[in-house]
Amino acid sequence: MPHSSGGGSHGGGSHGGSHGSSGPRISSHYFAGSRRYRRHHISTGRDDYIYASSKPQRASLSSIVFLGVMLAVFLSAFGFGVQSQIPHKLKGHYLDMPAIHDDVDLFANDEKLQDAIDEYYETTGICTVFYTVYDEMWEDDYDDLESYAFDKYVRNFSDEEHWVFVYSIPVRDAVTSPDARPDRIPDYKWEAIQGDNTDPIITESMFKRFADKVQDSLENGDDPADAFSDAFAYASDKAVSMLTPGNSYRIFHSMTSYIPVLFVAGIFVPMLIMSIKKYKQDKDVEYEEVPFDTSDNVQGTAPGGIPVGGFTQTSGGYSRSYSLTDSKQIKAVQIVGMVVIIPFILVGIGILIGGISRIAQNHVEGSFMLVFGAAWLLISGLTLVKMIIAVVKNGKTKDSDPLTAEYPKAEYPKAEYPDMNQNVNPQTVKQPFAPSNNQTEFDPQFFSKSQSNVEDDEEEYRRMKRKGFE
Repeated sequence: MPHSSGGGSHGGGSHGGSHGSSGPRISSHYFAGSRRYRRHHISTGRDDYIYASSKPQRASLSSIVFLGVMLAVFLSAFGFGVQSQIPHKLKGHYLDMPAIHDDVDLFANDEKLQDAIDEYYETTGICTVFYTVYDEMWEDDYDDLESYAFDKYVRNFSDEEHWVFVYSIPVRDAVTSPDARPDRIPDYKWEAIQGDNTDPIITESMFKRFADKVQDSLENGDDPADAFSDAFAYASDKAVSMLTPGNSYRIFHSMTSYIPVLFVAGIFVPMLIMSIKKYKQDKDVEYEEVPFDTSDNVQGTAPGGIPVGGFTQTSGGYSRSYSLTDSKQIKAVQIVGMVVIIPFILVGIGILIGGISRIAQNHVEGSFMLVFGAAWLLISGLTLVKMIIAVVKNGKTKDSDPLTAEYPKAEYPKAEYPDMNQNVNPQTVKQPFAPSNNQTEFDPQFFSKSQSNVEDDEEEYRRMKRKGFE
């Protein structure tokens, strides 16, 4: 879509234009809520033990493929964007040539300006077109000159490689001879509209210098054609420095433009390398859950493997513990991740809509935007779905998680006690610790007669009391 480069007016100066973790926690030491697993290394036969909130999962080949696709998509997108922003001569997909339509005869030196825009065309491939009008010709139908110039562009050109200028003055300031009122500067206005494909060459900083040169000349009373000719001489020199291979400006601009590509590669390439290494390591590892027993006394737990201050549940002859606080924290992190991924989905939808719009306008980059937007949306959507599944799984109680090891089932004795509110014959109550018929009720050795010294002790106490000892 064409957009305003900027412009200027008498007394107003120049102005710019308008531009449009879901994995388990793993540790070598016990922590609240963990389970113990034996890690067997197939190649060496070595075993070691780890503690994890759930059974560790092997790195899958699909995760490597997923990261590889993301890396290719993002590098392609950023690379295409950088390539499109590096200045290059346009191919000139149009039939017309640079032209000046001085319909109200405001330019005295048309030939000089024509030579300037022809040279600029040869250097850049940008087709420049000038129009001159009176204010009264557009004021009733348009809010400002920028709107009129934009309409002039889209009505006459369907590509994005033109640079359209409109120069306007009131009818009252029109003169038939340049010497008739030499001290009078007309109340001029001018506006420039550029196609999107010209952006790498007609940059904001370049146009600012261009517009300042035009304004300085017009405010000095120079002929408009001369003012624009001098500005185009500067624009052509600037374009040469942008487009010449090996030029310092071009090299520096290219290096800074590729910073986003290097940034993306710096994030995804290490992730891909680590995923490949982990995939190779996990192919050599097997996990088996090993239950805690009563001989285990891990740090931060009571005997029997029960964590101090944790939530303990006894079932099937073993004690199993987990922290409710840990579960809530994990769920909170997962929900925050879901909220963060939503803007990425919206961006993907925006890119998709933008690609469809560009295709409708016959722009070549529309197809790429469509593919990139679809890939972006697919990746973001799958990530959100995985997060939702993780949150749902985390919301289930720990009791619903099947264990990977068999635990012995303990049987507890069942004691029965009589109801004290009923009349019960004591003779009929079964005594849980009643002796059997062939067992002695009391051990005689504990009830054998022994000699006592209590009487001697009392006599000695009385004797000492009589002597004054208390």
